Amino acid sequence: MTAIATELRRFLAAVSFLTRCPIPDWAHPDAPTLARAMVYFPLVGAAVGLVGAGCTLVLQWWVSPDILAVVLITITVIVTGALHYDGLADTVDALGSSRSRDRCLAIMKDPHIGTFGVLALTLTVLAQFAALRSFHRVESLCRALIVVPCLARMTLVWLAWRLPYARAEGGKGRFVELLHGRHVFGAIALGSCIALAVGGRLGGLLLAVAVALTWTGERYFQQRLGGITGDALGAVSQTYEVLAYGVWVTCQP
Repeated sequence: MTAIATELRRFLAAVSFLTRCPIPDWAHPDAPTLARAMVYFPLVGAAVGLVGAGCTLVLQWWVSPDILAVVLITITVIVTGALHYDGLADTVDALGSSRSRDRCLAIMKDPHIGTFGVLALTLTVLAQFAALRSFHRVESLCRALIVVPCLARMTLVWLAWRLPYARAEGGKGRFVELLHGRHVFGAIALGSCIALAVGGRLGGLLLAVAVALTWTGERYFQQRLGGITGDALGAVSQTYEVLAYGVWVTCQP
């Protein structure tokens, strides 16, 4: 397999993991390929945001800011399969219970959603709605829609590298143990370039938010879980998006 074909397979692996978009059979990844594919997570995040930005440019003339915000949230849910919303709900259910580490990990695997998870999802969607409807200019909204998902995926790659996998018995997120530093640095470089090129000064500010959230998340999950899980990474990504949209709206010209 040529170098170009190898990188294409990794990119498609990232697409298949982070979205519901179909990929060719030959591109379906094994664990080592998926770990290396994490270098492209920020690019896939930006692509998801680009879909929302395109819809914004089309719909801005026809719908109110409230309806547009609902459409944008719905698009994200459909394209990603609500992957990170699910991780957020499971993580908040587990950590909100104030149980032992082992019990928290068991709660995360439970397919049912509890009170804490419902509240977390409700508040998250409301916060996203409030932020997305508050942009003054369509151009600023479109830039945010690209930068924020990009850096959210960059943040989870960074955190996955900083912490061990918390489940001794393994799990769907176990592939992160195969992540190498060069792929992490590649993801950080790619995410930073997109953020600064598209977001400018605000992109730089959101990079600082990503650093702060990674630092905080690393210490929190190390203390509570002894490491990281796929659900926890999804929760961090979703938390970052809420914070980043809020910062952008607050600081927008």
